[in-house]
Amino acid sequence: MTPHKNPPPAGILETVKCNLCGGSDFKVKYDSPAPSGAPGEMADYLASTDRYGRYGRIVKCPSCALVFTNPRPPTENLVASYCAAVDPDYTREDASRGINAFLSLATIRKFVKGGKLLDIGCATGFFLNVARSDFDATGVEPSEWAALFAREKFGLDVSCGDFQKTDFAPESFDAVTMIDVIEHLCDPSAAIEKVAGVLKPSGYIYLVTPNIESFSARVLVGKWWGLRPAHLYYFSVPTLSALLAAHGFEIVMARSFGRIFSYGYWADRLKNYNPLFYKVVRKIIKAADISEKFVYINTRDSMEIVARKIPRTGDGK
Repeated sequence: MTPHKNPPPAGILETVKCNLCGGSDFKVKYDSPAPSGAPGEMADYLASTDRYGRYGRIVKCPSCALVFTNPRPPTENLVASYCAAVDPDYTREDASRGINAFLSLATIRKFVKGGKLLDIGCATGFFLNVARSDFDATGVEPSEWAALFAREKFGLDVSCGDFQKTDFAPESFDAVTMIDVIEHLCDPSAAIEKVAGVLKPSGYIYLVTPNIESFSARVLVGKWWGLRPAHLYYFSVPTLSALLAAHGFEIVMARSFGRIFSYGYWADRLKNYNPLFYKVVRKIIKAADISEKFVYINTRDSMEIVARKIPRTGDGK
């Protein structure tokens, strides 16, 4: 992916309409100091970031209830940041990321057993590496560093670029996955429309994304850890269902999604969120000598969605 040659200056923000219903009215839900949107602000756009706050103004559409960042950095700046992202911390939890990939694959295999799979925003390829045991797996990733890692480390078929600009053959995939991706996209509706185009009739899309209507999100309000500068959209099951339905999908499974990471990794997520609590937890983990041991935690504020493409008349079952 090649970023815009002359991205707008840092600090410039743009106002957008609702991506679900097209409305231009909104109500402010949360507000905090906004990131400048400078392409060089890498830490805000890394998958392993532990930086919270500074997420800008988050609004809710009164017509369809979609929650999103508005205004936000220009698309050109966001693209530049993702293209240039280098995140070695992401690979340090390689074992646990592989386990989490198996959790997602186990869910997907309940609905589709094999065939061709496309992973959008595949990062360094941990999921693809697992998925290729059952699928002919292909990935697309905007980060040049991550795409190269996936190719060199695992020998995966990963192209570096914007999914919206790819030219995959129509109705050529049995499954498409977007794991912790849709909340980062500048135009989720257009992305889902393109997914519908590359999926075979009765194909499946698998998504994992934060749930803005989860218990922890409602209790922690503006302090919820899911509120981040890199997250442009905050879905609930109803709003994501509406978005998918608008492009010919029906949800066949929706549930919370937990993850397995080392105790040390979980503790580090607290470093910039609650420094005092982080110090206490770190001391306990060190005393127990469990920093590298794994633990499954489901905070129930991330959702796992499987949706089926509804075939048109004459497309088959």
